[in-house]
Amino acid sequence: MKSFQTILLIVFAFFIVGAVLIFSGVLGGGSGSQDKLIAQPVIMWGTVSKSTMEDILQKAIDAGDKFEITYVEKRADSFEAELIDALASNKGPDLILAPHTLVLKQRDKLLPLPETAFSRRLFMDSFVEAGETLLGTDQEGGESIVLGLPLFLDPIVMYWNRDMFTKAGLSAPPSTWLEVQLLPERLTKLDERGNIVEGAVGLGGVNNVSHFKEILSAQIMQTGNKIVTFALGRASVVLAEGTNAESALRFYSEFGNPSLPKYSWNSAKRSSLDEFIAGKLAIYFGFGSELGIIEARNPHLNFDTANFPQISSGERRLTYADVYTLAVIKNSSVQNAAYAVAYRMSLGVAADIAGSELRLPPARRDLLSVADEDPNVALFESAAVISKTWFDPNWVVTRNIFADMIESVLIGKLSPSSAVSAASARIQDLLNI
Repeated sequence: MKSFQTILLIVFAFFIVGAVLIFSGVLGGGSGSQDKLIAQPVIMWGTVSKSTMEDILQKAIDAGDKFEITYVEKRADSFEAELIDALASNKGPDLILAPHTLVLKQRDKLLPLPETAFSRRLFMDSFVEAGETLLGTDQEGGESIVLGLPLFLDPIVMYWNRDMFTKAGLSAPPSTWLEVQLLPERLTKLDERGNIVEGAVGLGGVNNVSHFKEILSAQIMQTGNKIVTFALGRASVVLAEGTNAESALRFYSEFGNPSLPKYSWNSAKRSSLDEFIAGKLAIYFGFGSELGIIEARNPHLNFDTANFPQISSGERRLTYADVYTLAVIKNSSVQNAAYAVAYRMSLGVAADIAGSELRLPPARRDLLSVADEDPNVALFESAAVISKTWFDPNWVVTRNIFADMIESVLIGKLSPSSAVSAASARIQDLLNI
């Protein structure tokens, strides 16, 4: 996957490492000194399996990178809590590899890169657009900062059951939301009591719809409606501006309305992932990283991957993605070595190796210029190019806000317009803290 542009980026990355260290006052320059610093021991935490990460690092070392990294695997559901506890007792890592949502939530514990060390232009030229949520502004001086460096992406894609489509006489998965809206009449099966036996698509619910927040976020952003914007160094919620978010919320919730032809989901169902794996759900919207989970849990399931549906008349093609980011811990005793490792991993050969080992798209633009031989990975890479995110101040709280917004419409407590306004106000309160 290497190209001339890739080689230039890698070479340039090493120059950047020197600039950072010179800026910090640690070095006066010289590649030998840089390599010596990079060889300092760095402790990195992440949710990638230990065996996989050690394989990635070893292959990077064999290719010429110089690391001395002690990698510690953490469970995704306890990563954040363990990180907070460890930092409170000064026993935390020097570097983390975590989704951008965790990086944003714990940004006060991280040491960002200033504009002088990594410019916005270099960042935007190097990484796909989804990573730009890591670009911010120093509240004290108003200077541009980078919260971390992206390594790989995990985009939301569409998984579809080929047998269920064939049985219904459908030859291909939908590419637009209009097509998705018509599927329940062909694919949703009810018993004599009106219970859903087989569902067309996992939409219209909250707790049992995996990634409901990410799905609805993507639908809102597809309309051109942003969720949070930055102006003059301040973040502002624009979710309720116009009627696009309201329309997206109404469309999503209607799949849970039994009085409509598009009815396809209710709270009695298992999680949408479980339903899909069991062969009871025709379409599942999930992360690319779930491909291996589906394959392992039901080796006989006849399914395929496809792009996340788009608005028929929409000018913006996009899906949502988690951006796995290398971020330096503020109280690390080897900050500069951690910086150097993050640079070499994100702009060096490790990024390409990580993408291949994880079957996920790297965050670098140049590495996405040649399609992968694996058709699923190639699709994930195309999804990475159009992926978007938003500045989420606290992913745990905003998940509850999105859940309340959807639930209030499903039970008829609020109109879509009122629900969006209420959610917008609550997110703004988070930003004002």
